[in-house]
Amino acid sequence: MESAGSVRVGDRVSFSISDVFLPEPSEVLAKLTVEARTEGEVMEFSDSGTVPRAYAMVRITPQQLVLLPVSALQVLNHQDKEATPGRPSKGRMTD
Repeated sequence: MESAGSVRVGDRVSFSISDVFLPEPSEVLAKLTVEARTEGEVMEFSDSGTVPRAYAMVRITPQQLVLLPVSALQVLNHQDKEATPGRPSKGRMTD
């Protein structure tokens, strides 16, 4: 899996629902639709005590953000440096 240094805000990542820290995995599953996939976009990071960027806030649907350990993420593609934060980069498809 990934280390905190290799994941960036805007990256497309995949992960297991069982790795979600907040909210409870059962709450996430209850809100998913058949179109939802277990992947999303990194929106920001959170520290854990003295460990920087230990957790990532990932948007998995327009209405659902989840917090999970960065170590549980697999980067699918990195955000282009030229993209505007919060907006898709050129050529990138959105959900």
